Amino acid sequence: MRKRLTFNSRAEWLTARQDGIGASEVATILGLNPWETPYQLWRRKKGLDTAKEETFAMKAGHYLEDAVAQFWHDETGNEIIKASVKDFMFVNEAKPYMRVSPDRTYWLADMPKNDDNKGILECKTTQMRIDEDDLPKHWFCQVQMNLGVAELTQGSLAWLCSGREFGYKDIALVPDFFTWIEEEITKFWVDNIQGNVEPDAQSVADVLLKYNRHTDGKVIEISDDIFTACNDLKALKERIAELDEQKSELEEKIKLGFGDAEAISYGGQTIATWKAPKPSEKFDAKAFAKAHPDMAKEFTTSYQGARRFLLKV
Repeated sequence: MRKRLTFNSRAEWLTARQDGIGASEVATILGLNPWETPYQLWRRKKGLDTAKEETFAMKAGHYLEDAVAQFWHDETGNEIIKASVKDFMFVNEAKPYMRVSPDRTYWLADMPKNDDNKGILECKTTQMRIDEDDLPKHWFCQVQMNLGVAELTQGSLAWLCSGREFGYKDIALVPDFFTWIEEEITKFWVDNIQGNVEPDAQSVADVLLKYNRHTDGKVIEISDDIFTACNDLKALKERIAELDEQKSELEEKIKLGFGDAEAISYGGQTIATWKAPKPSEKFDAKAFAKAHPDMAKEFTTSYQGARRFLLKV
């Protein structure tokens, strides 16, 4: 069963979101979010990293929900439920860590107005060109999560591209897909959040979050797959070195044709330029440290540099 929560402020709503997994986070758990990994989400939920700061694009998207919803209403004629404009939340009572906040709800056409005859509307603003037959996977997951937790069967996804193109697509609940979502979220919440088990690293960014510095003297035996990748990388580096050498030879040959000219042309068309930049001032840190060693020491701080990767084969 579901229950509907309302809030007195947006801050109260944001706090309630931290107590579970929302529709915008489910694609991360499923490995279908191009912007975040399960490990990064786990760190946020465990309080190891601060919550995502609201960027201008995120704020604009929130403000423009009304515009996208109005475009959708004009296209479909469906009535948006006024109460859904405010921040609210559907929570699965049996699994309260599953909680969603749809952008809007609407009355299904030609149906009695009751809690079972509502639809979910998700509003998106984007710079991407959207193909309605190949929707972004994380958007589709979000709609399915919203529908499943809200115990509704009909939804719609609407988008505004670069403020110039509008589109939408109706999306029905896919019960088997939502069952998978439910299983994966439960596993993540029980094992990783409550059980405190770190998800595996799935990106270099994850590795750097886990281990921003190496362990001195530690060596591990790698798998055949990684060994093959090392050999492939070595071959690729050798090929790149050959291409860099060819590139340098060609650049040298071309530069010989300049003399003191700033440009060369062929058939009246400018082919290339070779100009010196304007003089600029640069602080000479070494000279300053030599002339004022005490002052240089006072303003010198140590910092941990990034891990450096070197191929040894």
